[in-house]
Amino acid sequence: MGRRVIVVPGPGSAGSAWPVAPVLPTEGSAVPAPVLTVPWLGERDDRSRRTAETPLVEREDEIAVLRRGIRGVLAGRSGQVTVVGPRGAGRSALLAAAVREARVAGVITAFASCSPGESAVHRGVINRLFADIADADCRLDGGPRSCGRASAERSIPTLCGDFVGVASQGPLLIAVDDAQWADPGSKAWLEAMEHRLQQAPMLLVRSVLATGEHAAVPGGDTVAVRLLSEDGLRQLVADRFPGSLPDPRFTTGLHGLTGGRPALVAPVLERLAAAGGEPVAGHLPAVSAHLADVRAAELAVSIAALPADALALLRAIAVCRGLLDFDLVTNLAGPLAGRVGDALRQLVGFGLVRDGAPTRIADGTTADAALGTLSAAGRGELANRCVELAYRAAVPDDQLAELLAQVRPVGASWAVATLRRAAERRRVLGDDAGAARLLGRALREPVSPAERRKLMLGLALAEVADEPELSDQRLQRVLLDTGPEVSGAVLLEAADHLLARGDTRTAHRVIAATCRRRSGFEAGTSALAALGRLAQEDCAAGPVVPAPAFDVPRAEPGDTDPVRAATTAVELARRGREPGRARDLARLALEPRANLPHSLRLGAAWVLLCADELSEAVLGLTDVHQDAVRAGARAVAANAVLLRARCELRRGNLGQAQADLEAAVARLPERAWHPRALPGLRAVRAEAALAAMRLDEAERAVGPVLPPGADDGLAAGYLLLQRGRVHLAKGDARAALEAFRAAGRGTTGRREGNPVDLPWRTGAALALARSGSDGAAELAREALARAETWGVPGARGATSLRLADVFTGGERRAHLERAVLLLEGTARRVDFLTAVTELAAARLDDGDVAEATALIGRVATLRPQLLPAGLAEKIRDVSGRLARRGPDAAARPAAGPAGALSEQEARIAALAAAGRTNPEIARALQLSSRLVELRLTRIYRKLTVTGRGQLAELMSPGSAAS
Repeated sequence: MGRRVIVVPGPGSAGSAWPVAPVLPTEGSAVPAPVLTVPWLGERDDRSRRTAETPLVEREDEIAVLRRGIRGVLAGRSGQVTVVGPRGAGRSALLAAAVREARVAGVITAFASCSPGESAVHRGVINRLFADIADADCRLDGGPRSCGRASAERSIPTLCGDFVGVASQGPLLIAVDDAQWADPGSKAWLEAMEHRLQQAPMLLVRSVLATGEHAAVPGGDTVAVRLLSEDGLRQLVADRFPGSLPDPRFTTGLHGLTGGRPALVAPVLERLAAAGGEPVAGHLPAVSAHLADVRAAELAVSIAALPADALALLRAIAVCRGLLDFDLVTNLAGPLAGRVGDALRQLVGFGLVRDGAPTRIADGTTADAALGTLSAAGRGELANRCVELAYRAAVPDDQLAELLAQVRPVGASWAVATLRRAAERRRVLGDDAGAARLLGRALREPVSPAERRKLMLGLALAEVADEPELSDQRLQRVLLDTGPEVSGAVLLEAADHLLARGDTRTAHRVIAATCRRRSGFEAGTSALAALGRLAQEDCAAGPVVPAPAFDVPRAEPGDTDPVRAATTAVELARRGREPGRARDLARLALEPRANLPHSLRLGAAWVLLCADELSEAVLGLTDVHQDAVRAGARAVAANAVLLRARCELRRGNLGQAQADLEAAVARLPERAWHPRALPGLRAVRAEAALAAMRLDEAERAVGPVLPPGADDGLAAGYLLLQRGRVHLAKGDARAALEAFRAAGRGTTGRREGNPVDLPWRTGAALALARSGSDGAAELAREALARAETWGVPGARGATSLRLADVFTGGERRAHLERAVLLLEGTARRVDFLTAVTELAAARLDDGDVAEATALIGRVATLRPQLLPAGLAEKIRDVSGRLARRGPDAAARPAAGPAGALSEQEARIAALAAAGRTNPEIARALQLSSRLVELRLTRIYRKLTVTGRGQLAELMSPGSAAS
């Protein structure tokens, strides 16, 4: 039988549903790209509507495979091609282009498009293919037939024979779009047709949605359709707007909005052109709004087309949001008339549900649209059923809490417990916002007043970083809006966190009101009253001194009460009296068994800082920090590491101090610090910058205008002190004097303050001396007397060192000698080295070269990398002056701890700096682990380092030690 050629009418003729494309090219001929008709989104079911013709872009390889198949079938060779790609990538466009080219080339074509809504129509694909062939006036089963009228009664082999018969009349192209949604009968027929392809020239082309499950068909070609790149989208825009240069911002934005899906890009460009717009960035908001409208219209159409089973399943999936197993989801959906698998396939086909496990709704918009088909009462009833089902199925707390967050109060005790456990887990993982959301949801449940205060307390801690003012208000409500049913432990914890925030005025007022309302309140033993006393002491630094509300008795000798010990220690330290007793009481308060509130422990650690017991203070603050982190108390944790930074600065560990400063801001962002606490953070920042000789950074720290409410209190005085030091470093003695005096004016209410914590007299005396004003010596002697009263050797030595410059001649030298004597052996390592260097310079100025040489020899072997920049420069200067006096005056290393390392110690130091552990070093050098440990301790002492980190820095390539 001769091959029959089908002539396709031209555009506008009644006989083809497809626009005509160029004829298949001959070898070597140039043919323009096929043209695709893309229906408007939301209008795919109405093919008569206006369409946008868009050239295929970045599809050269795919088109080449399809054209090769068409040439093959024209030459009498059968084949099959599978077009695979994601939704909206243009699979249908490629199939349409192939069908058009095949028709123009004389190939008989049969085309059918599948959809999820028709996947249950028996042999629907076969019927549409028959109809397409009948429209072309081909003979089926020996005579003309219409639309496969009897196909439902015919067997699959007979149906395959009908198509083979058509192919015997001429080459046949069978194209099935979205074949994954074909009905079971049509799928069985397609599989059978694969085995009949060699009986006549036939090309079987199918497009399937890429889900990761479709492999290449054996013996056939697979075409993977990609999404458009940004360059491809730019070409598409240029083709649609000839003569206009596409705005790169427009193409980038459009690519982000559409994901490079041609099915979205084409109608957007068509509508933009129809409105007379240009492809510029200014139109992106309108494009985004249009895509949202299109998406909403598609959702409405798709959901309206769903059968009852699929709609019920969609609602269940939407309300569960992927948090429950699919078995529970189907249980929630209720009994379905059909099979669950068929309903799920339809939902995936419409793009309403994601393919794969776990089964999830496509997005939040789809979930809202699905649940929007129910009334408010219906949505609430479905959500409550979902939660009850999840609780009975014992789903994990995190998932159950997320479900509870979406429903109205259920009125069950397990709901509050679940939300609290899930919130605690979120907090531990660092998700404070998620914890706050769940705790806020728990507060909507009917709970007892005591339980409500606990929830409010947890919510306040979770909110402090993002909503500090709201957090403070919640803590105040816990303290003020309470009755006798709330335990004292909850009130104590709330007061502790409120005081740690730094708003001591509010804390004083609120704690006083709470104590007055509590029956059986005993001011002498109450930890709550002790917290109020701390707040009262800080308020006394301001211009308005509050009326005393707390009269906490002092601890008597032999008293072991930790509350009285903490308050008495702080009281003694603030008055600068009895340092030994204050130290012992602070140690008692910091014992683990004391179990004191965080703020009292911070106060005890501050006492140890004033007493120069820096190692104990650091250990106590580390314990407070760890406990605060476990409890989620960000403000307490930030205060602990900030105070620890001050301890490290006093010990000369600048690197550790900087790390603690960064940790304080990491625990509580600077924007969340209360105005009365913020000066303390900036003051420590300035002190660290001054120690590192970074004057510009120090000036920035003390320079900004503080927010209202930050101009009084202990923290404000500390900042004024550092501001004065910055002015002194800049050479502005008058501004420094004013800053120091302003710091001193705030100490009247707290009885002058501790001479170590706020040495404003020392700074003022230096400023007076440098400005040439009278009164410097008198003020210096007053500061020395106060340091003597406090009696801590390190504090006395540091005061003598700093005030030596106020005096001249022998009096200056005497103060320096006294500073060296008092500072030696204390934790103030940098102050001691500075005193030795200054005394060596003074001896050299007096001509006592031998004494100067002996003194500078005590520090000349120290590595400059481990010293502050100013001190290292001073040591080099004095050493240079001695060297210029002659070889006999060169600095000689002092014997003892500062001497050079032995050969064995040098080997151990090198291995430790390289990261070796003690056992590894012992094996390498054939020593005992205990001996390695002892040698390392001696090495640290000789090199004046505090650990392996500083040792590694010292032994790094290029350093003097290496």
